Amino acid sequence: MLVPSCDPPSRTDGYGVTDARAGWGKQLRLPDFFIIGAAKAGTTSLYDMLARHPGVFLPSRKEPEFFARDDLYAEGIENYAWMFDPARPDQLTGEGSTLYSLSPLFPDTASRIARHVPQARFIYVLRHPVERAYSFYIQLVKNYQNATGDYVVHRRFEDFVLPEFHARAAPRAKVLAPFNAHFPDTPELCLAGSDYLMQIRAYLAHVPRERMLFLKFEDFRRDREAVTKRVCDFLGLPPMEGHPAEAGRRNVSRDHFDRLGEQLAMDTLRNRAGLLWKFRGMLPTSLRQRLRERALARAPRVEFLHEPPAMLPETRALLEQRFAVQIPELSQLTGLDLAEWGLDLPRDQMHPTAVLDANRFPALR
Repeated sequence: MLVPSCDPPSRTDGYGVTDARAGWGKQLRLPDFFIIGAAKAGTTSLYDMLARHPGVFLPSRKEPEFFARDDLYAEGIENYAWMFDPARPDQLTGEGSTLYSLSPLFPDTASRIARHVPQARFIYVLRHPVERAYSFYIQLVKNYQNATGDYVVHRRFEDFVLPEFHARAAPRAKVLAPFNAHFPDTPELCLAGSDYLMQIRAYLAHVPRERMLFLKFEDFRRDREAVTKRVCDFLGLPPMEGHPAEAGRRNVSRDHFDRLGEQLAMDTLRNRAGLLWKFRGMLPTSLRQRLRERALARAPRVEFLHEPPAMLPETRALLEQRFAVQIPELSQLTGLDLAEWGLDLPRDQMHPTAVLDANRFPALR
Protein backbone atom coordinates (compact mmCIF):
# COMPACT_ATOMS: atom_id res chain seq x y z
CA MET A 1 0.00 0.00 0.00
CA LEU A 2 1.43 3.38 -1.04
CA VAL A 3 0.86 6.38 1.22
CA PRO A 4 2.43 9.85 1.22
CA SER A 5 5.17 10.56 3.69
CA CYS A 6 4.06 12.89 6.46
CA ASP A 7 7.10 13.06 8.71
CA PRO A 8 10.67 14.23 8.02
CA PRO A 9 13.15 11.33 8.05
CA SER A 10 15.49 10.86 10.97
CA ARG A 11 19.13 9.89 10.53
CA THR A 12 19.10 6.48 12.21
CA ASP A 13 16.12 4.24 12.74
CA GLY A 14 15.20 2.35 15.90
CA TYR A 15 16.22 -0.95 14.33
CA GLY A 16 19.88 0.04 14.23
CA VAL A 17 19.87 0.85 10.51
CA THR A 18 20.78 4.16 8.92
CA ASP A 19 18.73 4.73 5.76
CA ALA A 20 19.00 7.86 3.66
CA ARG A 21 16.62 6.63 0.96
CA ALA A 22 13.45 7.88 2.62
CA GLY A 23 12.77 11.47 1.69
CA TRP A 24 10.24 13.88 3.07
CA GLY A 25 7.18 13.82 0.84
CA LYS A 26 7.95 10.60 -1.07
CA GLN A 27 5.43 7.80 -1.49
CA LEU A 28 5.95 5.17 1.18
CA ARG A 29 5.22 1.49 0.84
CA LEU A 30 3.36 0.32 3.94
CA PRO A 31 1.69 -3.00 4.81
CA ASP A 32 -1.55 -4.04 3.17
CA PHE A 33 -2.23 -6.41 6.06
CA PHE A 34 -1.13 -7.19 9.60
CA ILE A 35 -1.01 -10.47 11.48
CA ILE A 36 -1.62 -8.93 14.89
CA GLY A 37 -1.46 -12.08 17.02
CA ALA A 38 -2.07 -13.67 19.23
CA ALA A 39 1.41 -14.41 20.50
CA LYS A 40 1.94 -18.19 20.81
CA ALA A 41 -0.95 -18.95 18.48
CA GLY A 42 0.91 -20.13 15.39
CA THR A 43 1.56 -16.72 13.85
CA THR A 44 5.19 -17.53 12.99
CA SER A 45 4.16 -20.58 10.98
CA LEU A 46 1.38 -18.62 9.26
CA TYR A 47 3.83 -15.83 8.46
CA ASP A 48 6.34 -18.26 6.96
CA MET A 49 3.66 -19.89 4.84
CA LEU A 50 2.42 -16.56 3.46
CA ALA A 51 6.01 -15.53 2.73
CA ARG A 52 6.14 -18.39 0.22
CA HIS A 53 3.22 -16.97 -1.77
CA PRO A 54 4.47 -15.24 -4.94
CA GLY A 55 1.89 -12.51 -4.52
CA VAL A 56 3.11 -11.53 -1.05
CA PHE A 57 6.21 -9.76 0.20
CA LEU A 58 7.01 -10.10 3.89
CA PRO A 59 10.18 -8.63 5.42
CA SER A 60 12.63 -10.97 7.12
CA ARG A 61 11.89 -9.19 10.41
CA LYS A 62 8.51 -10.68 11.29
CA GLU A 63 7.84 -8.40 14.25
CA PRO A 64 9.05 -4.81 13.73
CA GLU A 65 6.65 -3.65 16.49
CA PHE A 66 6.69 -0.11 15.12
CA PHE A 67 3.09 0.90 15.83
CA ALA A 68 3.09 -0.48 19.39
CA ARG A 69 6.33 0.83 20.84
CA ASP A 70 6.63 4.52 21.64
CA ASP A 71 10.41 4.50 21.14
CA LEU A 72 10.17 3.13 17.60
CA TYR A 73 7.12 5.16 16.62
CA ALA A 74 8.89 8.35 17.65
CA GLU A 75 11.55 7.67 15.01
CA GLY A 76 9.02 8.35 12.25
CA ILE A 77 7.16 6.29 9.68
CA GLU A 78 10.00 6.49 7.13
CA ASN A 79 12.24 4.46 9.39
CA TYR A 80 9.65 1.70 9.31
CA ALA A 81 8.58 1.87 5.68
CA TRP A 82 12.01 1.13 4.18
CA MET A 83 11.73 -2.58 5.00
CA PHE A 84 8.86 -2.87 2.48
CA ASP A 85 10.75 -1.18 -0.36
CA PRO A 86 11.80 -4.48 -2.01
CA ALA A 87 8.17 -5.47 -2.66
CA ARG A 88 7.11 -5.55 -6.30
CA PRO A 89 4.19 -3.31 -7.31
CA ASP A 90 2.01 -6.40 -7.88
CA GLN A 91 2.68 -7.87 -4.42
CA LEU A 92 0.82 -7.37 -1.17
CA THR A 93 2.96 -6.49 1.82
CA GLY A 94 2.43 -7.33 5.46
CA GLU A 95 4.02 -7.91 8.83
CA GLY A 96 3.30 -9.93 11.97
CA SER A 97 3.97 -8.07 15.21
CA THR A 98 2.11 -9.87 17.99
CA LEU A 99 2.70 -6.84 20.21
CA TYR A 100 -0.18 -5.32 18.25
CA SER A 101 -2.66 -7.39 20.27
CA LEU A 102 -1.43 -6.43 23.73
CA SER A 103 -3.82 -3.66 24.62
CA PRO A 104 -3.84 -2.00 27.15
CA LEU A 105 -0.10 -2.57 27.64
CA PHE A 106 0.46 -0.86 24.28
CA PRO A 107 -2.75 1.19 24.02
CA ASP A 108 -2.08 3.33 20.93
CA THR A 109 -1.39 0.55 18.44
CA ALA A 110 -4.74 0.36 16.65
CA SER A 111 -5.17 4.13 16.35
CA ARG A 112 -1.67 4.54 14.95
CA ILE A 113 -2.19 1.88 12.30
CA ALA A 114 -5.54 3.41 11.35
CA ARG A 115 -3.89 6.80 10.99
CA HIS A 116 -1.10 5.66 8.68
CA VAL A 117 -2.68 2.66 6.90
CA PRO A 118 -6.44 3.30 6.96
CA GLN A 119 -7.30 0.55 4.43
CA ALA A 120 -5.24 -2.21 6.05
CA ARG A 121 -6.62 -5.65 6.77
CA PHE A 122 -6.03 -7.60 9.98
CA ILE A 123 -5.57 -11.30 10.68
CA TYR A 124 -6.02 -12.41 14.28
CA VAL A 125 -5.39 -16.00 15.40
CA LEU A 126 -7.00 -17.02 18.69
CA ARG A 127 -5.94 -19.87 20.95
CA HIS A 128 -7.39 -21.32 24.15
CA PRO A 129 -6.76 -18.28 26.38
CA VAL A 130 -5.31 -20.14 29.36
CA GLU A 131 -3.04 -22.30 27.22
CA ARG A 132 -1.88 -19.22 25.34
CA ALA A 133 -1.08 -17.31 28.54
CA TYR A 134 1.00 -20.17 29.93
CA SER A 135 2.76 -20.65 26.59
CA PHE A 136 3.65 -16.97 26.56
CA TYR A 137 5.23 -17.41 29.99
CA ILE A 138 7.25 -20.32 28.64
CA GLN A 139 8.44 -18.10 25.79
CA LEU A 140 9.59 -15.45 28.26
CA VAL A 141 11.63 -18.06 30.12
CA LYS A 142 13.12 -19.34 26.87
CA ASN A 143 14.00 -15.80 25.74
CA TYR A 144 15.76 -15.10 29.03
CA GLN A 145 17.75 -18.33 28.94
CA ASN A 146 18.86 -17.83 25.35
CA ALA A 147 19.86 -14.23 25.93
CA THR A 148 21.71 -14.62 29.24
CA GLY A 149 22.93 -18.21 29.50
CA ASP A 150 21.31 -18.36 32.95
CA TYR A 151 19.28 -21.56 32.89
CA VAL A 152 17.61 -21.30 36.27
CA VAL A 153 13.88 -20.50 36.16
CA HIS A 154 13.51 -17.61 38.59
CA ARG A 155 9.72 -17.22 38.42
CA ARG A 156 6.84 -19.64 38.23
CA PHE A 157 3.81 -18.81 36.13
CA GLU A 158 2.00 -17.88 39.32
CA ASP A 159 4.77 -15.39 40.14
CA PHE A 160 3.89 -13.59 36.93
CA VAL A 161 0.09 -13.56 37.20
CA LEU A 162 -0.65 -13.51 40.95
CA PRO A 163 -0.34 -9.89 42.11
CA GLU A 164 0.75 -10.82 45.65
CA PHE A 165 3.46 -13.18 44.45
CA HIS A 166 4.47 -10.88 41.62
CA ALA A 167 5.16 -8.13 44.14
CA ARG A 168 7.85 -10.20 45.84
CA ALA A 169 9.06 -12.27 42.88
CA ALA A 170 12.53 -12.21 41.33
CA PRO A 171 13.32 -8.84 39.71
CA ARG A 172 12.69 -8.32 36.01
CA ALA A 173 16.42 -8.48 35.28
CA LYS A 174 16.27 -12.18 36.29
CA VAL A 175 13.25 -13.09 34.17
CA LEU A 176 13.05 -10.85 31.09
CA ALA A 177 15.60 -10.95 28.31
CA PRO A 178 17.31 -7.65 27.47
CA PHE A 179 15.54 -7.62 24.10
CA ASN A 180 12.22 -7.80 25.98
CA ALA A 181 13.00 -4.58 27.86
CA HIS A 182 9.95 -2.90 26.31
CA PHE A 183 7.61 -5.32 28.12
CA PRO A 184 5.99 -3.86 31.24
CA ASP A 185 6.55 -6.19 34.17
CA THR A 186 2.98 -6.40 35.44
CA PRO A 187 0.68 -9.33 36.28
CA GLU A 188 -1.17 -8.63 33.02
CA LEU A 189 1.89 -9.27 30.85
CA CYS A 190 0.95 -12.92 30.35
CA LEU A 191 -2.82 -12.41 30.53
CA ALA A 192 -3.69 -9.35 28.43
CA GLY A 193 -2.91 -11.16 25.19
CA SER A 194 -5.62 -13.70 26.03
CA ASP A 195 -8.25 -11.02 26.63
CA TYR A 196 -9.42 -11.29 23.04
CA LEU A 197 -12.52 -9.14 23.38
CA MET A 198 -10.41 -6.26 24.66
CA GLN A 199 -8.04 -6.55 21.72
CA ILE A 200 -10.82 -6.80 19.13
CA ARG A 201 -12.70 -3.83 20.54
CA ALA A 202 -9.54 -1.74 20.34
CA TYR A 203 -9.44 -2.35 16.58
CA LEU A 204 -13.17 -2.11 15.92
CA ALA A 205 -13.03 1.42 17.31
CA HIS A 206 -11.02 2.31 14.20
CA VAL A 207 -11.67 -0.27 11.45
CA PRO A 208 -14.80 -2.01 10.17
CA ARG A 209 -15.44 -5.63 11.09
CA GLU A 210 -15.16 -6.83 7.48
CA ARG A 211 -11.47 -5.95 7.43
CA MET A 212 -10.71 -8.36 10.25
CA LEU A 213 -10.25 -12.11 9.79
CA PHE A 214 -10.45 -14.29 12.87
CA LEU A 215 -8.86 -17.73 12.90
CA LYS A 216 -8.45 -20.43 15.51
CA PHE A 217 -5.06 -21.89 16.37
CA GLU A 218 -6.58 -25.32 16.89
CA ASP A 219 -8.04 -25.25 13.34
CA PHE A 220 -4.66 -24.17 11.98
CA ARG A 221 -2.95 -27.16 13.59
CA ARG A 222 -5.56 -29.57 12.22
CA ASP A 223 -5.85 -28.28 8.67
CA ARG A 224 -3.28 -25.72 7.56
CA GLU A 225 -4.38 -25.95 3.96
CA ALA A 226 -7.96 -24.93 4.72
CA VAL A 227 -6.90 -22.08 7.00
CA THR A 228 -4.35 -20.81 4.49
CA LYS A 229 -7.04 -20.79 1.81
CA ARG A 230 -9.23 -18.65 4.05
CA VAL A 231 -6.37 -16.21 4.50
CA CYS A 232 -5.71 -16.04 0.76
CA ASP A 233 -9.40 -15.48 0.05
CA PHE A 234 -9.52 -12.73 2.66
CA LEU A 235 -6.54 -10.97 1.09
CA GLY A 236 -7.76 -11.44 -2.47
CA LEU A 237 -4.89 -13.75 -3.38
CA PRO A 238 -4.97 -16.85 -5.57
CA PRO A 239 -4.54 -20.14 -3.72
CA MET A 240 -1.01 -21.14 -2.76
CA GLU A 241 0.80 -23.75 -4.78
CA GLY A 242 2.18 -26.71 -2.88
CA HIS A 243 1.09 -27.97 0.53
CA PRO A 244 1.18 -25.42 3.38
CA ALA A 245 2.30 -28.13 5.82
CA GLU A 246 5.70 -28.05 4.13
CA ALA A 247 6.46 -24.88 6.08
CA GLY A 248 6.74 -26.98 9.25
CA ARG A 249 6.47 -26.00 12.91
CA ARG A 250 8.22 -22.88 14.09
CA ASN A 251 9.07 -21.30 17.41
CA VAL A 252 8.34 -24.47 19.45
CA SER A 253 9.53 -23.96 23.03
CA ARG A 254 9.40 -27.68 23.87
CA ASP A 255 12.32 -28.28 21.51
CA HIS A 256 14.37 -25.66 23.34
CA PHE A 257 13.94 -27.26 26.76
CA ASP A 258 14.55 -30.76 25.42
CA ARG A 259 17.83 -29.67 23.82
CA LEU A 260 18.84 -27.77 26.93
CA GLY A 261 18.04 -30.74 29.16
CA GLU A 262 20.16 -33.01 27.00
CA GLN A 263 22.99 -30.49 27.04
CA LEU A 264 22.91 -30.31 30.82
CA ALA A 265 22.79 -34.11 31.05
CA MET A 266 25.85 -34.37 28.80
CA ASP A 267 27.63 -31.84 31.00
CA THR A 268 26.97 -34.11 33.96
CA LEU A 269 28.34 -37.14 32.08
CA ARG A 270 31.38 -35.16 30.98
CA ASN A 271 32.19 -34.26 34.56
CA ARG A 272 31.82 -37.88 35.66
CA ALA A 273 33.95 -39.24 32.81
CA GLY A 274 36.89 -36.99 33.68
CA LEU A 275 39.94 -37.61 31.49
CA LEU A 276 38.21 -40.41 29.56
CA TRP A 277 36.00 -37.78 27.91
CA LYS A 278 38.99 -36.42 25.98
CA PHE A 279 39.50 -39.74 24.20
CA ARG A 280 35.93 -40.15 22.91
CA GLY A 281 36.95 -38.78 19.51
CA MET A 282 39.09 -41.88 18.92
CA LEU A 283 35.98 -44.07 18.72
CA PRO A 284 34.01 -44.64 15.48
CA THR A 285 31.09 -42.25 15.10
CA SER A 286 28.46 -44.99 15.18
CA LEU A 287 29.90 -46.53 18.34
CA ARG A 288 30.25 -43.13 19.98
CA GLN A 289 26.59 -42.38 19.25
CA ARG A 290 25.42 -45.73 20.69
CA LEU A 291 27.48 -45.25 23.84
CA ARG A 292 26.16 -41.73 24.19
CA GLU A 293 22.54 -42.87 23.95
CA ARG A 294 23.16 -45.74 26.38
CA ALA A 295 24.89 -43.46 28.88
CA LEU A 296 22.06 -40.93 28.76
CA ALA A 297 19.46 -43.66 29.19
CA ARG A 298 21.26 -45.15 32.21
CA ALA A 299 22.22 -41.85 33.80
CA PRO A 300 20.51 -41.19 37.14
CA ARG A 301 17.55 -38.88 36.86
CA VAL A 302 18.71 -35.36 37.63
CA GLU A 303 16.13 -32.71 38.42
CA PHE A 304 17.33 -29.74 36.44
CA LEU A 305 16.06 -26.26 37.20
CA HIS A 306 16.04 -25.18 33.56
CA GLU A 307 12.45 -26.16 32.78
CA PRO A 308 9.48 -24.06 33.95
CA PRO A 309 7.12 -25.80 36.38
CA ALA A 310 3.62 -26.69 35.26
CA MET A 311 0.71 -24.39 35.92
CA LEU A 312 -1.10 -25.25 39.14
CA PRO A 313 -4.63 -26.66 38.78
CA GLU A 314 -5.94 -23.82 40.96
CA THR A 315 -4.46 -21.29 38.57
CA ARG A 316 -6.02 -22.94 35.56
CA ALA A 317 -9.44 -23.08 37.21
CA LEU A 318 -9.42 -19.42 38.15
CA LEU A 319 -8.20 -18.27 34.75
CA GLU A 320 -10.88 -20.35 33.06
CA GLN A 321 -13.45 -18.54 35.18
CA ARG A 322 -11.98 -15.22 34.13
CA PHE A 323 -12.09 -15.91 30.40
CA ALA A 324 -15.24 -18.07 30.22
CA VAL A 325 -17.55 -15.08 30.45
CA GLN A 326 -16.19 -13.77 27.15
CA ILE A 327 -16.93 -16.88 25.12
CA PRO A 328 -20.55 -16.21 24.01
CA GLU A 329 -19.82 -12.69 22.75
CA LEU A 330 -16.42 -13.67 21.38
CA SER A 331 -17.92 -16.52 19.38
CA GLN A 332 -20.64 -14.29 17.98
CA LEU A 333 -18.23 -11.49 17.09
CA THR A 334 -15.62 -13.69 15.43
CA GLY A 335 -17.90 -16.30 13.90
CA LEU A 336 -15.70 -19.02 15.41
CA ASP A 337 -16.91 -22.18 17.13
CA LEU A 338 -15.08 -22.04 20.46
CA ALA A 339 -16.78 -25.04 22.09
CA GLU A 340 -13.61 -27.15 21.97
CA TRP A 341 -11.95 -24.77 24.42
CA GLY A 342 -14.26 -26.21 27.07
CA LEU A 343 -14.96 -22.83 28.63
CA ASP A 344 -18.75 -22.92 28.42
CA LEU A 345 -19.06 -22.84 32.20
CA PRO A 346 -22.36 -22.32 34.01
CA ARG A 347 -23.00 -18.62 34.44
CA ASP A 348 -22.66 -18.81 38.23
CA GLN A 349 -19.06 -20.06 37.73
CA MET A 350 -18.05 -17.21 35.42
CA HIS A 351 -16.11 -14.39 37.04
CA PRO A 352 -15.05 -11.72 34.52
CA THR A 353 -13.18 -9.75 37.16
CA ALA A 354 -11.77 -12.77 38.96
CA VAL A 355 -8.87 -11.80 41.20
CA LEU A 356 -6.02 -14.26 41.42
CA ASP A 357 -6.12 -14.43 45.20
CA ALA A 358 -2.91 -15.81 46.66
CA ASN A 359 -4.86 -17.32 49.56
CA ARG A 360 -6.13 -19.96 47.14
CA PHE A 361 -2.57 -21.18 46.58
CA PRO A 362 -1.26 -22.42 49.93
CA ALA A 363 1.37 -24.59 48.19
CA LEU A 364 3.13 -21.42 47.03
CA ARG A 365 3.10 -19.53 50.29
